[in-house]
Amino acid sequence: MSVIEEISPSPPVVCRFEKYLNGPLGRPVLENLEEGESFILQTSEHVLRITKRNNRAEVNLIQAR
Repeated sequence: MSVIEEISPSPPVVCRFEKYLNGPLGRPVLENLEEGESFILQTSEHVLRITKRNNRAEVNLIQAR
């Protein structure tokens, strides 16, 4: 018997920010971060942590209001 882990889809805001930051318009942001470095982005509805991993932005939702 195997255990299958349910993977919840990322919230749309996470997908949008990952797409933006990993695209041509987000390139300057990633170029100014060191590998493994992160910053917090706060909007009116969300708090996100953006981390540079393998030269790509990884976005994690910290808090939704």
